[in-house]
Amino acid sequence: EIREIRRGGVALPAPESQSFREGDTLVLDTDGTFIRTWGDSSVFLMLSNGKEYKPLCPPWKKWLALALLTLMIAGATFGSFPFMQRLLPGIRLDMFFWVAVVTVLMACFGIFPAKKYTKFISWDILVTIASALAISRAMTNSGLADLIAEHLIALSGNVSPLVVLAVLYITTNLITELITNNAAAAFAFPIALSASEQLGVNPMPFFVAICIAASASFSSPIGYQTNMIVQGIGNYRFRDFVRAGLPLNLIAFVLTMALVPLFWQF
Repeated sequence: EIREIRRGGVALPAPESQSFREGDTLVLDTDGTFIRTWGDSSVFLMLSNGKEYKPLCPPWKKWLALALLTLMIAGATFGSFPFMQRLLPGIRLDMFFWVAVVTVLMACFGIFPAKKYTKFISWDILVTIASALAISRAMTNSGLADLIAEHLIALSGNVSPLVVLAVLYITTNLITELITNNAAAAFAFPIALSASEQLGVNPMPFFVAICIAASASFSSPIGYQTNMIVQGIGNYRFRDFVRAGLPLNLIAFVLTMALVPLFWQF
């Protein structure tokens, strides 16, 4: 039974007659079969379900999980030895490799419900990040990054690198409020590298400022995934993020401009 539907922070009247939209927050009165049927589905994101449903786990899965854990630790330990690198040249048998192998094996043997975790993967965000990385490479190879950097320096009046740093920070911060932080950093990185080369200064302050600006997504609910999550749960509106996030953006900007040049000299 549907008790309430909230959309954009506002409770809708007559919830039984409403059609669902992506991002709606539902308050449902259900029995135990709902969790078993829809708990691992990508249709619903459970915020609270009362009692957690735990499927029965046979003993062989427990022993297999222990064996795979031992395999991961032993593989990562022996994989760093020189004789293993000579035996398998070109393959890095590090912890990341063995974690990936063990995760795939555990999913294949059904040790953990794969749908319960893969439903949280935002494929559109991954595609956006991959596309941004490709565009970043294209900007570098085509010379567009150099052209943008030239205009950026010209707009700054050919003055101190600190002014260019501030303009680059603000630009990256505006981009990250509209797309993901990874994509914003990928867009700004070649421009920062080209600008530092044209100014003849150390690029590290620009790179650090980009990382901070891309991560300081406070003024928009669409800039970061967790912002979207808390918007629905907390019934926030767009202006709530602007009202609370804009001062945080300003504080982050001032601190970055003051501290980055102290720790990373131009």
